[in-house]
Amino acid sequence: MSKNPPDEIHRLRSGTRSTLTARLETVRYLNEISPSTQRRKIPIQAIAAALMEAGYTSLDSQAKALGLHRATTWTIMRTKHKLGRLNGKTAQRILENPATPQSVREIIQKALAGN
Repeated sequence: MSKNPPDEIHRLRSGTRSTLTARLETVRYLNEISPSTQRRKIPIQAIAAALMEAGYTSLDSQAKALGLHRATTWTIMRTKHKLGRLNGKTAQRILENPATPQSVREIIQKALAGN
Protein backbone atom coordinates (compact mmCIF):
# COMPACT_ATOMS: atom_id res chain seq x y z
CA MET A 1 0.00 0.00 0.00
CA SER A 2 1.35 3.43 -0.82
CA LYS A 3 2.02 6.04 1.82
CA ASN A 4 0.05 8.67 -0.08
CA PRO A 5 -3.52 9.13 1.10
CA PRO A 6 -6.13 7.70 -1.22
CA ASP A 7 -8.21 10.22 -3.12
CA GLU A 8 -11.23 8.73 -1.41
CA ILE A 9 -10.36 10.41 1.91
CA HIS A 10 -11.44 13.72 0.45
CA ARG A 11 -14.67 12.15 -0.83
CA LEU A 12 -15.45 10.67 2.57
CA ARG A 13 -14.97 14.02 4.27
CA SER A 14 -16.95 15.92 1.67
CA GLY A 15 -19.94 13.63 2.10
CA THR A 16 -20.12 12.31 -1.43
CA ARG A 17 -20.78 8.61 -1.85
CA SER A 18 -17.83 6.33 -2.55
CA THR A 19 -17.48 2.64 -3.23
CA LEU A 20 -17.07 0.04 -0.52
CA THR A 21 -13.61 -0.82 -1.82
CA ALA A 22 -12.55 2.82 -1.59
CA ARG A 23 -13.84 3.12 1.96
CA LEU A 24 -12.08 -0.07 3.00
CA GLU A 25 -8.84 1.16 1.42
CA THR A 26 -9.18 4.42 3.35
CA VAL A 27 -9.68 2.60 6.65
CA ARG A 28 -6.64 0.43 6.01
CA TYR A 29 -4.57 3.49 5.10
CA LEU A 30 -5.61 5.37 8.24
CA ASN A 31 -4.80 2.32 10.38
CA GLU A 32 -1.33 2.18 8.80
CA ILE A 33 -0.37 5.81 9.31
CA SER A 34 -1.80 6.44 12.73
CA PRO A 35 -0.02 4.53 15.51
CA SER A 36 -2.36 5.99 18.14
CA THR A 37 -5.33 4.29 16.53
CA GLN A 38 -3.67 0.92 15.94
CA ARG A 39 -6.17 -1.81 16.63
CA ARG A 40 -5.47 -4.89 18.65
CA LYS A 41 -5.70 -7.89 16.38
CA ILE A 42 -7.83 -10.60 17.90
CA PRO A 43 -7.46 -13.78 15.83
CA ILE A 44 -10.97 -14.70 14.74
CA GLN A 45 -9.77 -18.04 13.36
CA ALA A 46 -8.61 -19.05 16.84
CA ILE A 47 -11.96 -18.06 18.34
CA ALA A 48 -13.83 -20.13 15.75
CA ALA A 49 -11.59 -23.14 16.38
CA ALA A 50 -11.92 -22.83 20.16
CA LEU A 51 -15.72 -22.77 19.93
CA MET A 52 -15.76 -25.86 17.74
CA GLU A 53 -13.40 -27.70 20.12
CA ALA A 54 -15.63 -26.76 23.06
CA GLY A 55 -18.53 -28.52 21.34
CA TYR A 56 -20.48 -25.55 20.02
CA THR A 57 -21.36 -26.79 16.55
CA SER A 58 -24.61 -25.02 15.68
CA LEU A 59 -24.78 -21.33 14.90
CA ASP A 60 -27.39 -20.75 17.60
CA SER A 61 -25.28 -22.35 20.31
CA GLN A 62 -22.20 -20.44 19.13
CA ALA A 63 -24.10 -17.14 19.20
CA LYS A 64 -25.34 -17.84 22.74
CA ALA A 65 -21.85 -18.84 23.87
CA LEU A 66 -20.37 -15.60 22.53
CA GLY A 67 -23.30 -13.40 23.53
CA LEU A 68 -23.54 -11.97 20.02
CA HIS A 69 -26.13 -11.80 17.25
CA ARG A 70 -26.26 -14.70 14.81
CA ALA A 71 -25.00 -12.58 11.90
CA THR A 72 -21.93 -11.43 13.83
CA THR A 73 -21.27 -14.98 14.99
CA TRP A 74 -21.60 -16.27 11.44
CA THR A 75 -19.01 -13.75 10.27
CA ILE A 76 -16.61 -14.83 13.01
CA MET A 77 -17.14 -18.55 12.44
CA ARG A 78 -16.65 -18.28 8.69
CA THR A 79 -13.62 -16.02 9.30
CA LYS A 80 -14.94 -13.68 6.62
CA HIS A 81 -14.60 -10.42 8.56
CA LYS A 82 -13.68 -7.61 6.17
CA LEU A 83 -10.82 -6.29 8.29
CA GLY A 84 -9.73 -9.61 9.78
CA ARG A 85 -10.16 -8.46 13.35
CA LEU A 86 -12.85 -7.93 15.93
CA ASN A 87 -14.19 -4.57 16.96
CA GLY A 88 -13.29 -3.62 20.53
CA LYS A 89 -16.96 -3.50 21.50
CA THR A 90 -17.51 -6.97 20.10
CA ALA A 91 -14.57 -8.34 22.09
CA GLN A 92 -15.90 -6.62 25.21
CA ARG A 93 -19.37 -8.15 24.70
CA ILE A 94 -17.81 -11.60 24.36
CA LEU A 95 -15.84 -11.15 27.59
CA GLU A 96 -18.89 -9.82 29.47
CA ASN A 97 -21.02 -12.82 28.53
CA PRO A 98 -20.99 -15.37 31.38
CA ALA A 99 -21.60 -18.27 28.98
CA THR A 100 -18.42 -17.66 26.98
CA PRO A 101 -16.11 -20.70 27.15
CA GLN A 102 -12.85 -20.22 29.04
CA SER A 103 -10.77 -21.08 25.96
CA VAL A 104 -12.33 -18.19 24.01
CA ARG A 105 -11.83 -15.82 26.94
CA GLU A 106 -8.15 -16.76 27.11
CA ILE A 107 -7.65 -16.09 23.40
CA ILE A 108 -9.19 -12.63 23.63
CA GLN A 109 -7.44 -11.69 26.87
CA LYS A 110 -4.09 -12.88 25.49
CA ALA A 111 -4.56 -10.82 22.34
CA LEU A 112 -5.55 -7.72 24.31
CA ALA A 113 -2.63 -8.05 26.72
CA GLY A 114 -0.07 -8.87 24.03
CA ASN A 115 -0.57 -5.78 21.87
